[in-house]
Amino acid sequence: MKKEWKVVLGLGAVTGTTMLARAAYELTHFKIERYYVTSGKIPEAFHQTKIIFLSDLHNTEYGKENDRLLESIKRENPDYIFIGGDMLVAKAGVSFLPALSFVKKLAENYPVYYANGNHEYRLKIYPEQYGRNVYEDYVNALKDAGVIYLCNESAKIRRQNQEIIVSGLEIDAMYYHRLKRIKMSEIYLPSLLGLRKDERFCILLAHNPVYFPQYAKWGADLVLSGHVHGGIVRIPFLGGVISPQLTLFPKYDAGVFNEGNSRMILSPGLGVHSIPFRLFNMPQMQVITLGCR
Repeated sequence: MKKEWKVVLGLGAVTGTTMLARAAYELTHFKIERYYVTSGKIPEAFHQTKIIFLSDLHNTEYGKENDRLLESIKRENPDYIFIGGDMLVAKAGVSFLPALSFVKKLAENYPVYYANGNHEYRLKIYPEQYGRNVYEDYVNALKDAGVIYLCNESAKIRRQNQEIIVSGLEIDAMYYHRLKRIKMSEIYLPSLLGLRKDERFCILLAHNPVYFPQYAKWGADLVLSGHVHGGIVRIPFLGGVISPQLTLFPKYDAGVFNEGNSRMILSPGLGVHSIPFRLFNMPQMQVITLGCR
């Protein structure tokens, strides 16, 4: 029996060490995930348009001043960069400069469209906690660098006299409530973004994926989300284990989801905060190519 216990303990130690090594690796490396999105609503001028989607960087740096991440983006030669929020960390005393520096470098070479996550939103609504002008300083610096900052706003992207729409959604803090999901009324999204009245292809940057059915009903053709960090730990066949709202095995964790005529691409994010841990859940830079049909 003693020998059997030694074997069990030995296997446990090896397994634990391997998992910790894997988790440590995932904190310093990322992978590229590719998606191809086709629609009859995508104009011919946007056929083969390449978008890089970034979310939940949380001040993480891959190499000095994010040189590894920037080099990977350069190799992809994207037409646009879309950002789904939480590039920084909303924590008293934590600087936003790593996120700001990175996004400004992107804006030197690419058109960048940026929507808030819950961390940017917290800086905005709790100035007494994070600093009175912190949010304004961050946003103004990005706008000065040429970033198109979309806070419940939409922008037209025009190519060869044809257009698609990109919208950036910011929802109230109550929709990030832990342990329970607050119902979103049918009039809430139209009150923020207006009614969808035309047939132009619409990409919605919406940080919280939980309300994907509402985004689809509003009229988003493609939703780009983050926030869930892939469920922190991913288990084969079961998916992500826990969401920031402390929901076990969340329905929307990472990957592609469909609702009617809408599709959501959900990023597991590029960084971590508070608890620096991931397992079987590589950070991702997502490359999305549009195709008309």
